[in-house]
Amino acid sequence: MNCWKCGNDIPGGARFCPNCGTDQQQAPQPPEAPQPPEAPRPPEAPAPAPSAWSGSAWNPGGGPAGGADGGPAAGGPAPENGNEMILKIFAGVCAVLYGVAAVRGIVGVFQSLFSLFFHFFSLPVLVSMVFNVLGVVLFVWMALVMAMFILKRTPQNTDGLLLLLAGGAAGIVAVRLLGLIFNLLFTGYWYAPRSLVGSFFLAVLAAAAAVAGVYAILRFLLGENPLAGRTPDELKQEVRDTLSGLGQTASEAAHGAKAGWDERKAQQAQQAQQAQQARQAQQAPPTPPPYAQQPGQQPPPPVGYAPFRLKADRSLIAYILLTIITCGIYGWYFIYALARDVNVACAGDGKRTAGLIKLLLLSFITCGIYGIFWYYSLGNRLAANAPRYGLNFQENGTTVLLWMLLGSLLCGIGSFVAMHIIIKNTNAICGAYNYQHGI
Repeated sequence: MNCWKCGNDIPGGARFCPNCGTDQQQAPQPPEAPQPPEAPRPPEAPAPAPSAWSGSAWNPGGGPAGGADGGPAAGGPAPENGNEMILKIFAGVCAVLYGVAAVRGIVGVFQSLFSLFFHFFSLPVLVSMVFNVLGVVLFVWMALVMAMFILKRTPQNTDGLLLLLAGGAAGIVAVRLLGLIFNLLFTGYWYAPRSLVGSFFLAVLAAAAAVAGVYAILRFLLGENPLAGRTPDELKQEVRDTLSGLGQTASEAAHGAKAGWDERKAQQAQQAQQAQQARQAQQAPPTPPPYAQQPGQQPPPPVGYAPFRLKADRSLIAYILLTIITCGIYGWYFIYALARDVNVACAGDGKRTAGLIKLLLLSFITCGIYGIFWYYSLGNRLAANAPRYGLNFQENGTTVLLWMLLGSLLCGIGSFVAMHIIIKNTNAICGAYNYQHGI
């Protein structure tokens, strides 16, 4: 036995080394051999996600559908995101188609108003315009509901949206059926019944396809069961909630559009004011024309008041041709621009010429009578404001009214003569206004 410290021999049974005195019982323990590191455990495979069809009508048990390994079978249904995208694409296509139909209906409404304006009261034209207005409203309704399916659909409002869509489709069918009956009975369209019936059935098929397509996607692709197990009271409450959400969305959109429009108008007014100030700084305003103010009349607006140059070269020929080419649309823009320029040139007289929207609505309500009064008032206003610019018109509102009423007996020529008087006097006042303001 050797000492663990110095290595000398130690007698048997001796506890201490005779050479160095080291206690042999306190010898250090040999270090343990290092254990090899354990291999990392392989990650556990995640549990397979439940299929979109689990618990649906196609897999009532709620267990994994598909092959023997629990995964989806080959050639199985599309995943949930893909199915939802199919619904959005279908709703988007329908929304676009109904939006186009609404635009075409608006053009038809303008054409009917144009006919009422030049031919005064005509029952067939009036009834046709009413059907066109109802059709436009329903087309816009269908487009909005389809847009809600794309943007705002939730499991809570799906039934309400589907009922609103079905209601709009039923309204389209009812309006088209009434229009078909009226055309066949009162407008002499017996010579083309096939086209009318074909148009009616086309509208019915389109409405049915829109509702059935949405229902089929919800039922068979998304695995939902719309309208099932719901009481009538629950469905009514859901429809009210959906309408409330639709109104809130429309209000938010309108508020945002109004804010943007107001901002653009403010920018345009600021740019016009800066341009006007730059022109005034570069050159002095010209000498205004002779002005003879009549007792009780307001003076013309001060120099620099005009925000833009008024149009003073309107033409009756251009008005007629462009109105025919654009199917009546240019005629209404012409009225809008005419009323706008007259209100600027005649500002300060205490009157205001109604704009296009008011003219259309009141003419529709009064069967064209307000349109005649509008032209009569416009003729009187132009004649009353002519002396403010050193002008004198022989024609006034009475002249315009006589040409529109009595002259209409001459194959409708009187209406064009009345429009010529309005255009001529408006051009004269707008030209004098531009000259006085140096624009």
